Amino acid sequence: MQVRSLFVAAILALSMLAVTRTAVAQDTCPPNPKPAAIPVPGKPGETGWLIQDVEADANGNKIQLWCLQSVAGPNPPAHGGPDFALLYKPAGAKDADAVWVGACTFPGGQNKPNKDFTKLPNGKPKQFTKVTWFNYEPPPNGANDWDYSYDPATGNLTLSKTTGAYFAVVDRLGRIVAIVYKSKIVATDTYPAPKNFGDIKFTNGGNTTQVTQLFPGPGGLAAEAVTAVASANGNAWSYALNVNTMGGSGTQADPFIGTLADVKAGDTFSIAAFNILAPSVSGAASDPANGGWVVDSFNSNFVTFRATADAEFLPGTQITGFGFSSSAPLGTIAWGLQSSNEAIGSQGVVRGPALPPSQLFVAGPSTSVAVGDNTSITATVQAASNDLPGIPVTFTSTTGNVTFNNGTVSPDGAATTIVTATNGQAVASMTVTKAGTFAVQVSVPGTGLSASVTVNGPTPAPTPTATPAGTLSKKRVQETRATRRIR
Repeated sequence: MQVRSLFVAAILALSMLAVTRTAVAQDTCPPNPKPAAIPVPGKPGETGWLIQDVEADANGNKIQLWCLQSVAGPNPPAHGGPDFALLYKPAGAKDADAVWVGACTFPGGQNKPNKDFTKLPNGKPKQFTKVTWFNYEPPPNGANDWDYSYDPATGNLTLSKTTGAYFAVVDRLGRIVAIVYKSKIVATDTYPAPKNFGDIKFTNGGNTTQVTQLFPGPGGLAAEAVTAVASANGNAWSYALNVNTMGGSGTQADPFIGTLADVKAGDTFSIAAFNILAPSVSGAASDPANGGWVVDSFNSNFVTFRATADAEFLPGTQITGFGFSSSAPLGTIAWGLQSSNEAIGSQGVVRGPALPPSQLFVAGPSTSVAVGDNTSITATVQAASNDLPGIPVTFTSTTGNVTFNNGTVSPDGAATTIVTATNGQAVASMTVTKAGTFAVQVSVPGTGLSASVTVNGPTPAPTPTATPAGTLSKKRVQETRATRRIR
């Protein structure tokens, strides 16, 4: 290992404060346990495991994390596997038009997916403005990495070749407190994000490299820079921000491994919950060495905390001290960390006070569809007019004209269950299999919420009427007589 002393005052300050060090579970590729692989909707020939499907903005843009199996090619283009693969699906787009914006192409590779976004008043993402993915070689000798940055406004993917090294962070007594990876960009390529995973390439100096065919990425790990965690004592809810790790147990003999997280003054941590009262910041989170967080704004359904100072955190750091009171029952809620430093922008779901579902809104295709078309139905689940993540929604074809492509699909393809994302939406992708009008029943299990969608399909072609044997149509009779006269 390239052990060097990385001596940073802000980091050393953390070691002297009451800041917890803890590990957070990472996603793995392939998953463990490993279920049967499934087809990737809209990507013929691609199969794998859908690792995460909870991130979406208010406009309906969606981010999915897959672990793809290898493909021999040529259609779709060949690539290695199993590889982590980050998929971006624009709002309203067909599955085939979703684009690949990140990949893990190192065995045992480390991966950090993050994003930047504009936000709603409650802190939830309104629009993703940048989606990033940092893929680097594992310790101890990793020195190569790829830095992906996708711009939804232009549809362009910027891929940077970077190099780096692992460094030991030591305190004043010379004790190793963490191993961090640092890198620098050496070359950059920008092009339209590809619809085929095998088309992720890098061109520099006239030479083009198919990145997804360099190495397979089995054993890869992935975690956003930061994760929110929760605990409750009666109506008192406490939250913390965890700086995620990629390995280690946090001891001097086995220190946490990962990257540094730089919080900037003005960054915000938002929680969308219910019946919020008396939000506060205390303990480690209130210390200027940890960002000096304060309550920025809140109402009964959200609270936003704001950093007032820059701070740098080691992997494994847990910033405690965010809290509020709520009488709402336990449920799943959304959170987001919006930062001017895109490398730590994070989003997800966490335990919290949430009212039970009370509203269901369903929207289907606005135009008729044809046999073979890929279309979708969107269900939005709310309580007190606020979106609810983490709610299972069941879609059932009552006419048999469609096959569902995503979620937990029934063996015959006629039904699926999908959990709502951070924007409260469950989007069911389906393929039209027969002509004619079709209907889909949408329901929220365990509640009385249900709705139906009817979509006009193509009108079946009329069955032609057979002409009795030995007879001629009036037109044919006239043609026959005219032929006789000519002769």
